[in-house]
Amino acid sequence: MNIVSFLKQLYLDITWSMFPVWRLKKSGAKVGNNVFIGRHCYVELENAKFLTIEDGAVLAAYSKIILHDSSLNNINGFDLLYGRVILGKNCYLGADVTVLPGSKIGKNTIVGAGSLVKGDLNDNSVYVGRPAKFISSVDDLTTKWQKIKHSSVADQLGYQFLPKKSPYLVK
Repeated sequence: MNIVSFLKQLYLDITWSMFPVWRLKKSGAKVGNNVFIGRHCYVELENAKFLTIEDGAVLAAYSKIILHDSSLNNINGFDLLYGRVILGKNCYLGADVTVLPGSKIGKNTIVGAGSLVKGDLNDNSVYVGRPAKFISSVDDLTTKWQKIKHSSVADQLGYQFLPKKSPYLVK
């Protein structure tokens, strides 16, 4: 990659992660520092006042935050249901995670790619699936990955462990 391509990509990555945060704040969401929002994420801006994203949270590409349910309204005129969503400090939503109204994701919690979150997820935990189910504590997952990192299994699986943190986080 030449320097011009690199700088263009860096500019796109930085402006992409900054724009949604600014837009969310302007729409009424509470957004902390060092929040990263990946490309093609969806948040209902018209209902952003129901959203809190705490410091260090990450929404990977294609994640969706749904803040209302209009299903019964569309069928029988029942009132719209709105629900708060809280993304805890340093939580991580993998690619294509959907978070439904009334959900709270705990601090330091990882939600695996493609998961569907409804309700509260505990702190320091790992959840995967549709619906998201607890599979491990973050400490247990870290121990597992440390074993893989320092074994020949990492090479066999083609894993590379890079100590670098993303340079694209917004302050």
